[in-house]
Amino acid sequence: MGSETRRKIVEAAKRAFSKYGYDGVSMEDIAREAGVKKALIYYYFPSKDKLFEEVWREALEELENHLFTVTKETNSYFAKIKKFLKSYVDFVLNKSVLNEIIEKEKTTIRFEEKEKWSVLRERYENFIKRVEKLIEEGKEQNYVPKDLNSRAAAELIVNSMGDVPKDQKLLQSIQEMILKGLLNTKTEEGR
Repeated sequence: MGSETRRKIVEAAKRAFSKYGYDGVSMEDIAREAGVKKALIYYYFPSKDKLFEEVWREALEELENHLFTVTKETNSYFAKIKKFLKSYVDFVLNKSVLNEIIEKEKTTIRFEEKEKWSVLRERYENFIKRVEKLIEEGKEQNYVPKDLNSRAAAELIVNSMGDVPKDQKLLQSIQEMILKGLLNTKTEEGR
C-alpha cells in the first residue's frame, strides 16, 4: 500500500505541476488531485520542495532515457542524431505532462540563485552536457563542423524542441532545421 500511495501522490503532483507550475500549486491541490489527505503527502514528502524535486528528477530521467536509449542502438552518427531528434519530437508530443513540468520550471531552476534549486540546477546542467557530448561526438566523426560551439548547439536543441506548440509538423520542421544547421553538408549528402 505504501509504495502505491506514494506513486499516486507523485503522479498527481506531476499533473498539477504540469498544469499550473510550482508556484501555482499547493499541497492541498495535490492532495485533492491524488484523492488523499494533505497530511499523507507530508508523511512521504516533508515539503512541497521535496515533492517537486522528486517530480522534476523523474521527468528529467524519463526524458533522458527516452532520448539517449535510441542513441545507444546505432554506431552511425547520422542515424544517431536523427533518432535523437525524432525521439525528442516523440517525447514532446506523447509525454506532454513530463515535458510541461520541465518547460514550466527550467528557467526558474536554471537562473534563480535559490539554494533549494541547486540540486535540480545541477541535474538539468548534466542533461545539457549529455546533449553537448552528443554534438562533440559528431565533431570527432567529422559530421559536425569543428568550429560549431557544442554548448550553443545543445542549448538550441533543448530550448527549441521542448517549448513550442505541440504540433507534429512544426516539431518535425524544427528537427529538420536543426539537422541541416548541425551537420556538415558534405557528410549529409548521400545518406
